[in-house]
Amino acid sequence: MSSNPKTIQKNESGLANKFHNYIVSKVIDWALSEQVDKGRFSAFKWGPEDQKLLSQIIENPKNAGLNLPIQDSKFKRFFQSIAENGLNTLDVKMFYRYRDRLPLRQLQWEFKKEDFAFTKQKLISKDEIPAGYYMLEVGINTSSFSSQLSFDLQTDGIKKSQVFELKARSHRICKRLIYLESNSKLAANLSEQIQPNNIYHLRLARLTKNFFLSRMFNKIGRQFDIKKHDELKQDEFDVLWGRYDSLFQKNKNPFREYEYYIKQIENKQIPSRAEQLRNLQLWKMKNR
Repeated sequence: MSSNPKTIQKNESGLANKFHNYIVSKVIDWALSEQVDKGRFSAFKWGPEDQKLLSQIIENPKNAGLNLPIQDSKFKRFFQSIAENGLNTLDVKMFYRYRDRLPLRQLQWEFKKEDFAFTKQKLISKDEIPAGYYMLEVGINTSSFSSQLSFDLQTDGIKKSQVFELKARSHRICKRLIYLESNSKLAANLSEQIQPNNIYHLRLARLTKNFFLSRMFNKIGRQFDIKKHDELKQDEFDVLWGRYDSLFQKNKNPFREYEYYIKQIENKQIPSRAEQLRNLQLWKMKNR
């Protein structure tokens, strides 16, 4: 699979990407804005265009680029019910309860240990992982308390590298967010302390952008408001992502921390031009 911009742009126009980036995002945004995870009851209804798109997928999932078992009568009835009636809080609870039975791997919503190839020195995904937002989960069982893992990307035709560090602790599942700019293979070099049989859990779960942002904001100690951050500028995202990423680095870059402080904290404390002029006028009046 090629990962050049033209190919990505072509893929984004297909039903599969509309399903991932439009339908699923709508549901996640509803759950975030209504705080469904906190037990608040809420219901979500599809619009006419949404139902039309879902009907196309139900009629021919393979034509939509989705390897879904919709031919199965039970799954088809379930999918049709969601398409016609929408969702509510109880449906979300049922999803989390039975998600291990859903075809998440076929949808490329998650990648597990069996989707990676292992050697003594390295692990690498067997296929390219679609560009997007992910949560990486790693569980190891070693004699040492913790080990630093460094995941990098192998992207055809793109020299720019992305590296994601994670400090994995023994007998514990550790997590971090990963942002893939392009379709890529994900790889990691293994140390003497971590061999394939030491990794008992490896999962990469696909997220929507807003769900990704909500977890990133929480980690760096900021409040996430879906209405305010729906149109987050790229330069601001880069600064916030740099701050988040630095929390996992073994050798932290002090300039990255300083850049975050200047742009996200100090700049917001500087009075606006109007406020400065007003303060100057007040100062002059006091000193007459």
